[in-house]
Amino acid sequence: MAKSTQRPVGRPRSEDVRDRVIGAADELLAEIGYLGMTMDEIAVRAKVSKKTLYRWWPHKTAVTAEVLVARADVRAIPDLDDTRAELLVVFDCIDELTRARDTFTRLCLIEAAADESGLLQSFLDVVLRRRDQARAVVQRGIARGDLPADIDADALLDLWNGFFVYRRSFRPAPVHKDTVRQLVELALAGQVPRLPAEGRGPSGSSG
Repeated sequence: MAKSTQRPVGRPRSEDVRDRVIGAADELLAEIGYLGMTMDEIAVRAKVSKKTLYRWWPHKTAVTAEVLVARADVRAIPDLDDTRAELLVVFDCIDELTRARDTFTRLCLIEAAADESGLLQSFLDVVLRRRDQARAVVQRGIARGDLPADIDADALLDLWNGFFVYRRSFRPAPVHKDTVRQLVELALAGQVPRLPAEGRGPSGSSG
């Protein structure tokens, strides 16, 4: 049975301890990666006892989640009054996110925490804030008449993010600017996933 991920009650966690643990884990992730890092190494590098470490973080997945939240930088996408330009900025954000050295770490983290719904909430909140910025661009494009009103924004963004993640993490290959421009032009031409018609299921059949 997995250990509880709830923070212990009582004396609040020392910010000095937190900073040292997060800093140590960040260094170890860069040096040996998520799979190679252990709680023992984090404790030694941070100069804290294993008892203290486990009091606040039940396993390395919890520590890693906090590292990624600390690193997170959610860039606002301004209203440029130009849907094409804004969609290219969305791609720049996806490119930046998937090019980061912790992309593989995030994938490992999500897999490791699949059965612990509360563990990654702070990290997932960051993901959702990024998604909200991109979704706002799609909504502005709809309002301008540049994108279909029934566009499935989440499906489109999943496809775009998935393309970059696959190219960067599973099939190392460059993502050409021409390819990005073509994907944007396809969206502007209406070649996008559509929401199901009202009263119909995802498959398009009624009932």
